[in-house]
Amino acid sequence: MKTHFILLSFIVFYSVLYFQVKAQPLPSEINLSEQSPDSFLISFETTKGNFKMKAHRVWSPLACDRLNLLVKNGFYNGCVIYRVAPTLSFKGGFIVQFGLANDESVNRSWEKVPVKDEPVVHPHSIGAVSFASGGPKTRSTELAIALTPCLELDTATYLGAKGFPTVAIVVEGMEVINSFNKQYGNDIFKYPDSLYLGRKYFDREFPGLDRIISATITKLW
Repeated sequence: MKTHFILLSFIVFYSVLYFQVKAQPLPSEINLSEQSPDSFLISFETTKGNFKMKAHRVWSPLACDRLNLLVKNGFYNGCVIYRVAPTLSFKGGFIVQFGLANDESVNRSWEKVPVKDEPVVHPHSIGAVSFASGGPKTRSTELAIALTPCLELDTATYLGAKGFPTVAIVVEGMEVINSFNKQYGNDIFKYPDSLYLGRKYFDREFPGLDRIISATITKLW
């Protein structure tokens, strides 16, 4: 009986993960022109514990609109936290990064609808959250959280794009974020095109990475 109970528990657990993977929306399923509230609180449940971030539309309006839509529509549920590593745009910074979908077709679809570039308004202190960028007009779904003061990200020019606008700030749970698996560093960028394959790639090449279980908007201002 005990063996059957354990087996059932595993089935339920992986079924939840399966449906989280399938729940990630395509851009065509969302009203991309919807405006976010002035500020909102996002609560994240992860494999290491919980943390919260507060988004401020005045800091980066277009990015804040995108963040609001992604969270509201369950995009980050089940996402792999695939990078805990030094910054590549300057020496001395350290970030956590996540936000790729678990399915390649979803990632390719969001790549085609980037957020337009915006100026930096709020500095990259510890806990600052910005969209990852691979050049001009490439902010899409991936988020980066600063684990160290990263003021250079306010002015750094990376692949032709200047600055990484802060869209939110972590207000609770930095100790959780600091505990995410960092054994792989920037190894994920050895084969950058493979990242779009999603979870099956991460599970095969980088086992043991932490995950976002759920992300939910819990308060509005």
